Amino acid sequence: MGDVSVKEKAELDVLQKELAWLLKNEVHPVLNGVRETLQECYDCLPFHGAAEKVAEQDTQPQRILLTCPNASSINFKSVVTLTGDCVEEADLQFKHKQGKEHHLFRTKVKQGCVWRLPQIRDAGNHLCSALEIASKNDPTYEYKSVKEVFLLLDELMDSLLKSRQCLSLPKRKSIQDLLDSQQLLSFKPPLPNDVAISFYIHTSKLVLALYFLHTNSQHQRVEITHRVQVEAMVKWLNEAIIFFTLSLQQCQQLKDKLMAVSKILENP
Repeated sequence: MGDVSVKEKAELDVLQKELAWLLKNEVHPVLNGVRETLQECYDCLPFHGAAEKVAEQDTQPQRILLTCPNASSINFKSVVTLTGDCVEEADLQFKHKQGKEHHLFRTKVKQGCVWRLPQIRDAGNHLCSALEIASKNDPTYEYKSVKEVFLLLDELMDSLLKSRQCLSLPKRKSIQDLLDSQQLLSFKPPLPNDVAISFYIHTSKLVLALYFLHTNSQHQRVEITHRVQVEAMVKWLNEAIIFFTLSLQQCQQLKDKLMAVSKILENP
């Protein structure tokens, strides 16, 4: 029994040294790698956040054709100009029923009007928080315990998840929110009374949703009778999603390494 005890103690000593080595030699390089990844993401994500971000970023307008991902009975397409986190110009055309006939309706955003995409701004703000967390301690700082590192990584990963979710999980607007939106007034000629639209981001795509409405007089409410959307991939959105995912993977791999050693030490 004494030999086993000595052997176990020797193994625990080795694990303690391995854990100390990980804390000293792995944490800072991983955090530095995450910072570099997030900096690339910051450089590619054109959001209106801090004043210095707006000033330093030379955002080039992008002319984008939005088309239906699947065959649709409604002829709907749009050409937009995307500048950073704003749709600055948009030309729409879709079939709209007038009486018993369908006619092609065309409209465009008035000059000087913009349609802001708050998802990009929100993702950028969470990204700034993640950068601050990853830069909290300078390279000479010595991490004392696994718990300390886990608290830092959990906080960092929470900001990263929120950043990614801002883009990948768009918040659906209610019918009333759509109808109350002042941005619907930015079209010339005005949209028909039974039509509402919404621009939003879904992962790496810019989406324009078109809603056909009906007023239910019996229940005194407006209902959506049909919805169709057009979309297009945006390169820098795709890059941002990749950067967020890569950063999360880097954090998780470090957590897994530390967890594997610390669990054995806790339950030898």
